[in-house]
Amino acid sequence: MARRINRRDFLLTSSAFAATTALVGCASATSASPAPKPVTPAPAPSVPTAPSAIFGSAFPLIADTASRLDVTKAKALRAAGVKTVFRYYSHLPPSLPGKDLQPEEAKIILGEGLSIGSVFQHYNNCFRTFDNSWGREDAEQALRMAEAAGQPEGSAIYFGVDADWPYQQMRDPIIKYFEDVKRTFEGSNVAVGIYSNGCICNAIREKGLAQYFWLSGSTGHSGTQAFYNTNNWTLFQNALDVTPAQVGYAIDTNLANPRTNGFFGQWFGRGAMLASHLAADVQTTFMARGFLRADTELRQDLNPGAASLTKLLKDRNVRRLETSGDWTRVVTQEGGATRALATLTGWIPTASLAPMDRFPDNSSNYGLCGAPTAVSDATKYQNCDRATSRLR
Repeated sequence: MARRINRRDFLLTSSAFAATTALVGCASATSASPAPKPVTPAPAPSVPTAPSAIFGSAFPLIADTASRLDVTKAKALRAAGVKTVFRYYSHLPPSLPGKDLQPEEAKIILGEGLSIGSVFQHYNNCFRTFDNSWGREDAEQALRMAEAAGQPEGSAIYFGVDADWPYQQMRDPIIKYFEDVKRTFEGSNVAVGIYSNGCICNAIREKGLAQYFWLSGSTGHSGTQAFYNTNNWTLFQNALDVTPAQVGYAIDTNLANPRTNGFFGQWFGRGAMLASHLAADVQTTFMARGFLRADTELRQDLNPGAASLTKLLKDRNVRRLETSGDWTRVVTQEGGATRALATLTGWIPTASLAPMDRFPDNSSNYGLCGAPTAVSDATKYQNCDRATSRLR
């Protein structure tokens, strides 16, 4: 039986958590130079007959949701192909109803054969959480909830920094927050992770304050593409607030970096590392998606003059379904509708897709990360109106 987190242990034990994740190289898809006429870049095969279902329709292995899960919801996730669901620790009452993992829910999730990823968020889109130096308080609450849920040693808890705060005046309190979190976690044998943009993930990594790095799906945030292109990230949130028909409620979907070998701090009742996904499944899921090199028309079918369904924007990622000659059929938003957009399935030129190992522009720009710009209170506290009276 895996040893569970014990509050007395994590406060008294002095040994720090040592990450044991073995990393392997990430295979990168490359393209040969296109032939002059017609333009037919490799690796898109020429298929003169019916399309070949070469990518399948594998749903992402990892989801996160603010919804409290019952048996029906957990079964739906597993039936869709999800293997790990991220749920939240928080102070009580939580920022949203159900955004707090309770022991009864953990038993349901684990009982349905899913593993759990843990992330702490309590108004972590409001800068006062970091401005007020609540790192130790948040870390202690996270460990209390982890013990109650049965989270074992060797796993991780991610802490959210859920806004685009690149400036030095805002970045430095976040660094102090993670210094306090790491200090509080000493002796717990639980690793620290961070969920944020590339600017903040990189700053925390350079300081050695976390071992797992989860990039939010807001790819326009400061430094996100640059940090993604370093290949130092652990998880990438590739679709936000989608409701796939087979799941039936809102989730975010995530891809694991193949370098993780399928372990990113998740856990179940028998332990942490035993909850690892198969490395081959992680790799297959990752390679079945691609970034768009430029704004691209999504065509209804391959007939001449086929209607355009919509224009897909540059840097968006889509799931490949099949290829036919110079064209690839894709599905948007992992097959789930958002409040504003329906999911669509159609055809795009294969040449418009870039592999998922790097953003197409190969960005290394961290933007305003660390800039000494003076920041107004309006900028710092723009997400705090609803949270102000409920933070603590």
